[in-house]
Amino acid sequence: MKVDTLLARLQSLLMHPWFTPVCFSVFIGTRLALLLFVPVEPSSDAMWYFSRAVNIVEHGSYSEGGFPTAYWPVGYPAFLAFLFTFTGPHLIAVQFANLVLAGCTFWLLFYFVKTVFKSSSTARLSIFLLTLYPNSAAYIPLVASEVLYTCVLLFVSLLMLSRHSALAILLCGITLGLATLIKTQTLLLAPILAAIAYSRGWTLLDLKAGVIRAIAVSILMLAVIAPWTLRNYLVFDEFVPVSTNGGTSLLAGNNPSVVGDYGHDYSETDPLFKQAEFSVADQVAADKRARKLAKEWILENPGTFIGMMPKKFFRFWGMDGEGEWGYQSGTPWYDQHAKWFRSVRVINQIYYFLLLSGFAVAIWKLLRTPAKPAMYYGLVIAIYFTLISLVFSGQSRYHFPVMPFVIAYVAWIVNEMLNSRKRVAALAALPGA
Repeated sequence: MKVDTLLARLQSLLMHPWFTPVCFSVFIGTRLALLLFVPVEPSSDAMWYFSRAVNIVEHGSYSEGGFPTAYWPVGYPAFLAFLFTFTGPHLIAVQFANLVLAGCTFWLLFYFVKTVFKSSSTARLSIFLLTLYPNSAAYIPLVASEVLYTCVLLFVSLLMLSRHSALAILLCGITLGLATLIKTQTLLLAPILAAIAYSRGWTLLDLKAGVIRAIAVSILMLAVIAPWTLRNYLVFDEFVPVSTNGGTSLLAGNNPSVVGDYGHDYSETDPLFKQAEFSVADQVAADKRARKLAKEWILENPGTFIGMMPKKFFRFWGMDGEGEWGYQSGTPWYDQHAKWFRSVRVINQIYYFLLLSGFAVAIWKLLRTPAKPAMYYGLVIAIYFTLISLVFSGQSRYHFPVMPFVIAYVAWIVNEMLNSRKRVAALAALPGA
């Protein structure tokens, strides 16, 4: 079979009326099967989230060991607590909520791609690529904030890019405020994304309109998190916008134990880190101590700090499939079937590298071809999360919410290549060609 004929058939399949429903069925079916047949009990961070949510429901407070806390953002435990008020504190409720959120992510990605790239075939290809992505499925049984945050980020992205009314701006501000309560780094990301989304072009007038709307969205976002900031001030007698882990996170990723070590993203056992003397009861002061120690170490070792950035970049983008971690500690028969889990991890890594390769090609083409601001939206998200990781620590799970946007660009460049080949074939078929 000729290559052109094969490509024509593939495009025909892609645009078939049943393609999207079948994709969605496979997407939900594989994730539902994983949820039902591979038991995963929460541990470590997952158990912390689960326990904090139960505590909110039973005692009405976000606390740990009897002490009020803001160490991790309240958004995800609060979401679980809201869920538990209807279902009770059951793990299966969290897992099915993840399945619903993943289903929403599927459709949000479809319409996001269709809005940005103005192509139904690109949108269909994007959801196909997401359906095949093992690490995306691996998170469904896990108690982790990534599934919720990714869904919220895609929702607000689609809303900002497709609706510019006053009501839409209000909803965007509220949603970004909620996203900030899930992941604190959204606080700085939000105005950047809003400015890009609301700028229709690169003229001064377009950019001015984008910035004005971005300011409005940012004010609304701050209004949403203000009650939580006030709570923190009343509890800790300190200005804590969202969480108290910024300093400890900075120190964990910048200390002598992580220098030159490509096997770890961070170290909480280094003597320098221990000097912060973290405790829940003293978390605000401990965070200040940690931030001070981290800044001093960075200023005393600027070359080392900069030299660690390639390592952090590699740890952020190099590995994938970290969803397996939850199964290693939470699946009772993991050790018996470790080789199968490992095999899926290897397959996922190969698939992930293919996605990254396509993303690199897409970036190269995008930077060589003038485009409207919206076309750079997903790229800005990728750059932002990368920069955060270069300063703090390059953990692979931090790129989870970036992956739908990576997939969007891969679908775009693949579709561009298919259309280019199709145009070449059509020109070759012309009389006298």
